Amino acid sequence: MRMRMLTETGRTTLEGPSGASSQPRLAQRAPVIRSQSAGVSAGVGFFLADVNLKPLYANAAAVQILGYGAGAASQGAEFLQERIRSILRAERFALECSTTAFLSGKRRYVCRPFLLESPQNHARPPMVALVLERCPRDGLDLSEASRRYHLSRRERETIQHLMRGLTTKEVAECMNVSPNTVKQFVRLIMTKMGVTTRSGIIGKLLGG
Repeated sequence: MRMRMLTETGRTTLEGPSGASSQPRLAQRAPVIRSQSAGVSAGVGFFLADVNLKPLYANAAAVQILGYGAGAASQGAEFLQERIRSILRAERFALECSTTAFLSGKRRYVCRPFLLESPQNHARPPMVALVLERCPRDGLDLSEASRRYHLSRRERETIQHLMRGLTTKEVAECMNVSPNTVKQFVRLIMTKMGVTTRSGIIGKLLGG
């Protein structure tokens, strides 16, 4: 079985060897893995949840990243659920949930959400997979992307704010422009990159 991630829409298709879609096999009560390490892991975190962002599974790196500085509380499912909700700024998953940057201690990470959908004839509800990756130490270098997609200075500035997880209104305040102008910048960026969502923009920049 292979998993194909479609970063532009936030959807993920699970395919078998013949190309037929199938649901990933999971234990009915998949536990949250408890991490024994006190530091933030340099590895990639993987977090599986239902559409209400209730944890079904998290690897050790995800627990370390999400729970840094929280002590024993970080081991609880309720804590992890609230942490993910605060990062995505949503009570439940929606396709509008996009790739978002967040801090764990002093380190910056990116949370990339993907919807795992069941075939139409399958009774199991959809799930959400979240990949937690470390941002480059010096931030995202847009020089190559700027040349490839012919991005203007203001478009690059817009992308940097999107990487911080800011809303349209917050980006507008940072750039001292109207929200409609920000929306225009985002539409231009999506057109140049050949994507249709904000998560698609960031997915392109992160090599998705």
